[in-house]
Amino acid sequence: MQKRFVILLLLPVLCIGQTNLDFGIKVFENKEYAKAQSIFEDIAKSEPNNYKAYEYLGDAYAAQHLWDKAINTFEYLIDKQPDNADYNYKYGGSIGMKAKSSDKFTALFLLNDVKKYLKRSADLDPNHIDVRWALLELYLELPGVIGGDIDKAKNYASQLQNISPVDGALAYGRIADYENDFYTAEKHFKKAVEIGGSKTCYNKLIDLYVQNNHYDKALLTTKEAIQNLNHIDFNYRFAAIALQANSNSSQALKNIDVFIKNHNSSLISLDKALILKAKLHYRLGDVDEAKFCLNQALSDNPDSIQAKTELKRIQQL
Repeated sequence: MQKRFVILLLLPVLCIGQTNLDFGIKVFENKEYAKAQSIFEDIAKSEPNNYKAYEYLGDAYAAQHLWDKAINTFEYLIDKQPDNADYNYKYGGSIGMKAKSSDKFTALFLLNDVKKYLKRSADLDPNHIDVRWALLELYLELPGVIGGDIDKAKNYASQLQNISPVDGALAYGRIADYENDFYTAEKHFKKAVEIGGSKTCYNKLIDLYVQNNHYDKALLTTKEAIQNLNHIDFNYRFAAIALQANSNSSQALKNIDVFIKNHNSSLISLDKALILKAKLHYRLGDVDEAKFCLNQALSDNPDSIQAKTELKRIQQL
């Protein structure tokens, strides 16, 4: 009876802690990272064994590029659970991001730890996709004299292929693109679209076309993505590529209008879309409409330097 009484007394405390954690996760998922950080810090102080809160805290630091704090948080988690693949991955990844933003000497000093913990994560979880992507990118980006190795990158692409065919196709496409082998990269990215058909798959193929000035293929692929995925970001992307290619401007205006009408479901800002629309109008010779769009952009975001610069440029013509 006494034991049951103690449990009943603890229930409100446990429920409050869980409620705070759930609320913090919801805030984090809404990309309010500073607010989420504060919530998870409070939980971590009062519940040092709440590893889920600590992990989200590390994620919140990483999302804000607070690499030292992220490193310290994931190091704490590894001390508690050294065989957790995710903790090793996030610890090694945070060190890697710090190295990327540091001077060359610091980066070289940190490199061994990056490799150590990413490899440990891969060994701990033979199906961990994210860590294999991180290792693939690491071996592609590093110069050969300090550990870069295209064969090791291909080995991780092979592992990804065994875990997930779509990730394998994307990985081999990434490597071919790195080697400037356009046609092989195109083949693999097309395969990824065929297998997965996701936003990521389409964007990788479109990126390849844009980078290699294959604008007709880029526009056709973007149009296909709009039809198959109905994601408004591809409407924005079609308009941006059309502007860059100096073609399909009338159709691009229709696409950007669709985007503007539904912009709340995108992370792309309204003022950025209005600036793009202004440039398309200007390309078609409609200067007054271009000015109107730029003024709308400034109404939405008075601090937009790009809108101010573009409007000033047009007014001075």
